[in-house]
Formats: sequence, C-alpha cells, structure tokens
Amino acid sequence: MAVSNITIADTINFTKRLCFNHNPVIGNSLEPALTAANLVIQTVLSPPFEYWWNSEDLTFTTSTTAPTATSTSSTISATGVLTATAANTFGVGASVLAAGFTGALVPLNGQLIAVTSVIGTFPNYTGFTAQVPLLSLGPDTSAGTFTSLTSQDYVVAPPAGYNAAGGATQGWFSHIDHASVYDVSSTTPRWVELTVKNNLSLDSVTGRSTFISPESEDANGNLTFRVMPSPDEAYPISIHAMLTPPQITSVNQTWAPLPDYLQNVYTLGFLAVMMAFNDDPRAPMYNSQFKAAILARQDGLTQEERDIFLNNWDMLTSRQQMNAQQGTQARVV
Repeated sequence: MAVSNITIADTINFTKRLCFNHNPVIGNSLEPALTAANLVIQTVLSPPFEYWWNSEDLTFTTSTTAPTATSTSSTISATGVLTATAANTFGVGASVLAAGFTGALVPLNGQLIAVTSVIGTFPNYTGFTAQVPLLSLGPDTSAGTFTSLTSQDYVVAPPAGYNAAGGATQGWFSHIDHASVYDVSSTTPRWVELTVKNNLSLDSVTGRSTFISPESEDANGNLTFRVMPSPDEAYPISIHAMLTPPQITSVNQTWAPLPDYLQNVYTLGFLAVMMAFNDDPRAPMYNSQFKAAILARQDGLTQEERDIFLNNWDMLTSRQQMNAQQGTQARVV
C-alpha cells in the first residue's frame, strides 16, 4: 500500500488561502468540504482509472461437485422465510433444491429456493435464510438436505481491514480489472484470460470456464463470483480486482488510499469543486488542470474511456459554473 499522510484538513487549509479565506467547513455537518472530498476520491478511484496500490488479487479453485448442506433444524415463518441451521458454503443468491425432509417440512421437498442471506462468517457459514412459497412450517429437526444446482458459484472473503459496519480501513470490491484461469486440462498447462461480464446465467454445459462475473455480496462483504461454463476440472482462478474508496466522514482522515505523490491530482480536484461552489471564475482553470493531472497518471486508456470520464466530470462540475454565468447575465440585463 502506498504511503498516505496528508489529511483532508491539510487540503482544506491550503484551499482556503486560494479561496479568499472562504471556509468550506460549515457547522457540524462539515459540508461542503466532506462531500467535495468524497466526490474527488470516488472519481479518482472509479473506472476507467486503475492503480497498482488500490487492487487486490483474489483466488479460488473451481470444483466439479455442486455444494450441499444437511439441515439440523429448519423453520418457515408466517411470512414464508425459511431459516435453516446447516453448515454450508452457499453464497447469497445461490439456487438450491430441498430434499429428504420427513417431518413438518415435507412440503419443502422438491422446492427450488434462492438463498437470501447467510448466517455465520465465511468460510464457516452455520445457516442461511430463503423466501419460500410456504407458510409457518416447523420447526423440523429431520436431516433434510439442500443441494446447489450448479458448481458455477464461488465465495471469496474480503481483504484484511474491511469493516462491513462502516469505517473501513480498506475498500472492497469495485470491479474486475482482469481475470485468468489456469488450464490444467491442457497438455501444457497455461494461464488463459477470462472474459469479464457484468452477470452470467446458470449453465449446464461443462468445460473450461471462459467467462466470469461478480454475482452477489452478503452482509459481511463476502463476494460470490460466477464462472461459465460449469467447470469440468479443478481450475485455479486468479482475479485482479480494483477496490472501492473508503467513505470520508471526518476532515481528520487522510486521503488514503490515494498516496501522497498524487497530492497535485486530488488537490486540484478539490479546488475545482470548491471554487465552483463559491462561483469563483477560476474554477474552469483548476478544473482543466485536474483533468490533465489525472489523465497523465493513466496509461492504456482508450479514447472512449477518456471521453466518458471527461463528459461525466464536466457534467458534475459545470452545472454550478453555468448557473453563475446565467446569474451574471441576468444581472447585466
């Protein structure tokens, strides 16, 4: 991780000197400085921009066997929520088939259900919940089973420092930069790049997976990835993922994970937003400098990716400038 020591307060103090000492921290809300800082850090760390110091390598190995779980206790509430106590490796959204119940939950046999939440911490899930088309059944302590209908889904734990309750010291998954599968079925095993998709369907065809997508995330930050087609071997998969920025909630926070050597980038972005907020005529100048600084740090961007960033950022920062110009014209008239 790159070094980051400069705080939001440091940038605010510098900005005030260039904004005729206008205070960007008003009252206990710390606004508009707090939102301006979040806009800048989220822009710098959003697609299409990618950085080595804001990434995580995630790995898992595929399996040809779909996961199963045996219930020691299951209950369906009056609202149709199934709560099953069962050690499992299902991810949120997994489709599982119920079978083997001999007690009060016999009507559940043969039902296809989708996991809505998991109980416990990955990889030691102790149960799960699901919405089912049945009401108020159980409790049932027979050894019912739940079997996933696919071996396409795999759960990956968040990186160290992730805090699902907020105040994360490290961001979590934003998007897949690139991913590869190790083709163990080849006469000469080799890494093959996977095609990244936003989502994938269930697939009964088997073979070496050629596609991958992020499928779902549970309340603890554990992310489920889906591959396609269903694997016919135990293939190692490596994902190079970009991470989300942490939420800035205090001016005493640093700009982490933005490193100190990017001070010129985020300072210019912060200045551009604050000057637009103050209807300062210098805002376009600092805005242009920010766009030039951030694009200079990126290699390999396509012209389309550059244009998308420039159009989105200009739409965000030009509205207040346009309002100021219209107000000035109105006063002249």
